[in-house]
Amino acid sequence: MYKKRLFLFSAVFSVCSFGWSPAAAQTNPLAIPPTLEGPTYDLVMRDTSHVFFDGIQTATAGFNGSFLGPTLIWNKGDDIQINVTNNLGEPTTVHWHGAHVSAENDGGPHSVIPDGTTWSPAFEVMNRASTIWYHPHLHMFTNMHVYQGLAGMIIVRDDEEAALDLPREYGVDDFPIVLQDRKFDVDGQLVFQPMGKGLVGDTYVINGTIDPILDAPGQVVRLRIVNGSSGRVYNVGMGDNRAMQQIASDGGLLEAPVALTRIRLSPGERAEVLLDLASDIGDTLRVVNYASELTNGERGGTFAASTPLDGVDSTLFFVGVSDALPGAVTSIPSNLTTITPLLEADAVKTRPMIFNNNELGQPFGINGIGLDLEVVNEVVNLNDTEIWEVGNETGDPHPFHIHMVTFQILDRDGVAPPENERGWKDVVFVYPSEVVRLITKFETFADPTGEFMYHCHILDHEDRGMMGQFVVVDNSTDATEDTRPRTGELLVRNYPNPFTDRTTIAYSMPSRSELKIEVFDVLGQRVKMVFDGVREQGDYETIWKTGDAAAGVYFVRLTTPSQVVSHRVVLAGGE
Repeated sequence: MYKKRLFLFSAVFSVCSFGWSPAAAQTNPLAIPPTLEGPTYDLVMRDTSHVFFDGIQTATAGFNGSFLGPTLIWNKGDDIQINVTNNLGEPTTVHWHGAHVSAENDGGPHSVIPDGTTWSPAFEVMNRASTIWYHPHLHMFTNMHVYQGLAGMIIVRDDEEAALDLPREYGVDDFPIVLQDRKFDVDGQLVFQPMGKGLVGDTYVINGTIDPILDAPGQVVRLRIVNGSSGRVYNVGMGDNRAMQQIASDGGLLEAPVALTRIRLSPGERAEVLLDLASDIGDTLRVVNYASELTNGERGGTFAASTPLDGVDSTLFFVGVSDALPGAVTSIPSNLTTITPLLEADAVKTRPMIFNNNELGQPFGINGIGLDLEVVNEVVNLNDTEIWEVGNETGDPHPFHIHMVTFQILDRDGVAPPENERGWKDVVFVYPSEVVRLITKFETFADPTGEFMYHCHILDHEDRGMMGQFVVVDNSTDATEDTRPRTGELLVRNYPNPFTDRTTIAYSMPSRSELKIEVFDVLGQRVKMVFDGVREQGDYETIWKTGDAAAGVYFVRLTTPSQVVSHRVVLAGGE
């Protein structure tokens, strides 16, 4: 089913170790993707080809074009519909990364779009003004599809942002910047080689352009930067080390601009930046990836360098500065918005989320297991505020992404986050041995059958199972008092029982402890690993979707260092 893309793995492996080396590098105008505005958006995914190098057609895939897709313009409060037609010759999905939408509209691994069909999610835009993006999310094939060129930017606008004196004329003083890297063989074709630790290429590809130059006016301009790479971390700065003014992170505006000479972006993260170019008319500036300063195991840094770009300071793109435009923005506002902090005292639950090995000993697990689409790992109650403690027991840093919600970072190893991480986020980069505490509130989209994902956003890692699922439930209707566990003893129940397609396993932890949850058949053979990690004291739920399991009696076993509890469940019929 997927063989037409797999030629990139092996046929070119022996000839591409040094990448593409054009005889004479030249500077190319930075491509600016076209825009689409609603309320109806039509996107078509297809195999195509793209000109990265003069005279060479490179096999790619794109939305409505040859590489990447159009920038979608959304307005908060609008009701929109997106018609996504899949003409790739194989199934995929499209996820609206950062969008606050229901699970049925989210485009995660469950929302498969078969070849030759159209998926038409429709929803109200609920995001605040921000830069988000879209990309495929088919389990085990996300990396390959994104690598071929299937991704695009979304700009969300709202009244609060519109009232600020900011650059916002798309492609004129407000520029999309999608940072990606690729590897090419001697014939200029893409080489797709998943690397386990995270795929990195040997050539920067910015908005689908190699060796690009951005023509910008000599005034205040805005760069909307997305790290759309599979695994590379970028450490973005200006070639002359001048300060950039970061005005927004993943989920929207910061309270005030933050002056920075470096902005580190892990895969999936975004930043909006203002540059004052009024004194640079006639000059050419450089935007640089200061990779030599990435020394903590980041892919693309000095650790385990595998391409000529790794650990080396090199130009991402040039900025040619021309005359200012009429009506130019000439100053940077000192205040942007007010962010109301979520209070730790309001959190009703703390959930450890630990990057570690899965049960097979592979370094691609969260809380001890890899993704199982038949297990809903976490059940969250509607309107609850929760703290998620994201820890990292592996030797590599990982960007942690949660679908549907934005969060605030409470601290990194007990230390308040830097100023540019004090806004709304949906991706956070977590270093080895670090614990980052996040706080968020689950206010919408209660549906016990609507799964959202959380995962590492290094695409190699999520494809290999460094991902889990959660649902939001309205406890007033999804459970009754006598089915809920009671804190104070290790206790397990399930409802409904008997059940058919799924059952909720409800359990109580009397104290913080290591915990393993497994499902066994009547012969004592394990049929499912549900959880293997640490739980805080409190009540929890997880969901077993029975899939193709045979009808019969099963046993749910909870194991802690001090107790083993089994509970009999009855499957009346599989899906």
